[in-house]
Amino acid sequence: MDGRRRDRMWSEGSERDLNYFIVDDAASLRYLANLGTIPIHTWHSRVADLAHPDWCVLDLDPKDAPFASVIAVARTIRNLAIELELPAYLKTSGASGLHVLIPLANQLTHEQSRTFAHLLARVVVEREPSIATIQRVVRRREQKVYIDYLQNGHGRLLVAPFSARAESSAGVSMPLAWDELTSRLRNDRFNIKNAVKRMRGLKRDPWADFLGQRADLGRSLERLAAIST
Repeated sequence: MDGRRRDRMWSEGSERDLNYFIVDDAASLRYLANLGTIPIHTWHSRVADLAHPDWCVLDLDPKDAPFASVIAVARTIRNLAIELELPAYLKTSGASGLHVLIPLANQLTHEQSRTFAHLLARVVVEREPSIATIQRVVRRREQKVYIDYLQNGHGRLLVAPFSARAESSAGVSMPLAWDELTSRLRNDRFNIKNAVKRMRGLKRDPWADFLGQRADLGRSLERLAAIST
């Protein structure tokens, strides 16, 4: 044994128990890097409360859709979050899409989080029917951006912020401020060569207060229900 902390947990996706690394310090992170781990994927919850996720994610997958449509869909999600008084955080996937995360502060179960994401995605598709879809089958997406709400769930994984990706551009999943969501945004703008320099040059980490956010989900759901009817 190498002494690194692990926890054996059921994986819904794998349909079996798996040994997961517990990464909660710099030494553990260096250990994964030394193993050549690219990328690093994380659960939506932490060991202290595995049953209740820290966030809900809307994964914007362009496939054959233009990236301009990804940007437009992300902007619509942002506007919806403002309407619902929900905090929302943006990052590149490091590959081809964007991720929008909504902090939950452990107020929902994984199943509830997935249902919540589904409701949000449906409203966005209603507002952007020409460029957004929740159709999982690729050939039926009609070159629209797929809003993947199914990434939420017990044992589901998300590429971690700042994680490198196994792409030719050596992209990094980069946390962004919302004012960076412009037509110039591209995943390959952020890579292992410039990621550290970028963060050091910022006056403030755009995700600094991410885990400290606690929305009034009851009120947000009431407003969402009113919008959906």
